[in-house]
Amino acid sequence: MTDSRRGLSISYGLGSLGTNIFAQAFSAFILFFYIDHLHAALGAITAAMAVQSVWHAVLNPVVGWLSDRTKSRFGRRLPYIALFTLPLGFVFWLLWRPFVPRADLALYFLVVVALFDLFYLVTVINWTSLFPEIFETLDERARVESFRQGFGIAALMVGVAAPPILYGRFGWSTMGLILAIIGTAGFIGLVFGLHPAARRTVMPERRLALKPAIQRTLTQPGFLRYLGTNFLVQFVLVLIPAGLPFFAKYVLHVTHGRLTIMLAVTFVLAILLVRPWAGFIVRVGSRRAFRLSMVFLTLGALPFFVVRNFAEGVAALAVIGVGLSGFLMLVDIIMAEIIDDDARRVGERREGVYYGLNGFVLRFGTTLESLVLYVILTVTHYHANAAGIASPAVVMGFRILMAGVPLAALLGAMALFHGYRVPESRRTAPAAAAMGGPDAV
Repeated sequence: MTDSRRGLSISYGLGSLGTNIFAQAFSAFILFFYIDHLHAALGAITAAMAVQSVWHAVLNPVVGWLSDRTKSRFGRRLPYIALFTLPLGFVFWLLWRPFVPRADLALYFLVVVALFDLFYLVTVINWTSLFPEIFETLDERARVESFRQGFGIAALMVGVAAPPILYGRFGWSTMGLILAIIGTAGFIGLVFGLHPAARRTVMPERRLALKPAIQRTLTQPGFLRYLGTNFLVQFVLVLIPAGLPFFAKYVLHVTHGRLTIMLAVTFVLAILLVRPWAGFIVRVGSRRAFRLSMVFLTLGALPFFVVRNFAEGVAALAVIGVGLSGFLMLVDIIMAEIIDDDARRVGERREGVYYGLNGFVLRFGTTLESLVLYVILTVTHYHANAAGIASPAVVMGFRILMAGVPLAALLGAMALFHGYRVPESRRTAPAAAAMGGPDAV
């Protein structure tokens, strides 16, 4: 990879800072902030979150479709990122700086979250849609993903681990401002770094209406298998972190500090392995590597049927970290190959609609995770207590939550992906393109 292409890869990866910091801080702390800290009405905030979930899901394909239809001298995607980056950072800060009386908090929350979702999705869908357009070979896509996921996993840890330190010392408003500045800086760096390449991305020759665009996308060979596979694996990746605090407390009886170590092992190992995974993907191809990442996730989940102590839990999560690293590297590479195949078939590129429909489907993974957790806690008659005392039924319920449900979902994902046959990206670029000649992007 030439220096210019490496710089392009790093610039693209910077988008992970804003994407993951904003998303993780929001999902991990927003309810705690409004309900526990601000004492907003539980029912009203919960209802606002339900409305927000539907709004978020519906926005995904619409935003992607509008992006695909855009024509400008700066390309299809980059103008949206440039225009919405600063408003996104500002609205994110407003989430943590409410300026209304307590009685109006739920309405304030609903309005600001709706704006946050709109700005976030416009920025992120256009960012992800640039990936298949700018980076065309399997070798380059794997290397770009190593930068992207390195930034992304680090940002994920910042979004989860930094807020308690920041709001504990400086307050919630300052925490929001600091995270907003970091995330916004990532997107600004992306805009400046990608500007020349993004201007040369393909413009649409015709503009499909929303319904036909969605219908054609859903009939693309392999896409429904990909959607189902991605949904099931992402559901597992939401379920295991949600269930781990319960498992650590009531089954392993470990401290909060050790729980932090268990999570850190997973994420640190995932970061360390992104470069080895990149080389492995180029050697064996995207499909084989994708299957192997799901195997590692399955092997990491299985031990939770029997793990009894902190060390065994760390070992299981380390294996999950190996699979997590590979899966995060490959999920967008596989998507890019589906989009490439579609472009060869119909003569146009619809990255926005693909990523929008993917986001629409993935949104329901959080709903399913909440439902599974509710059912298991209810059926086993779980009762919260500071001592971590749990009946055998509750212990078994948490083992099913951490091992049984993920096992079923991952086996389903591997079965779905077994029939996936979309052609892979070419391994390397033609010589002229690799040297920055006339075929280069």
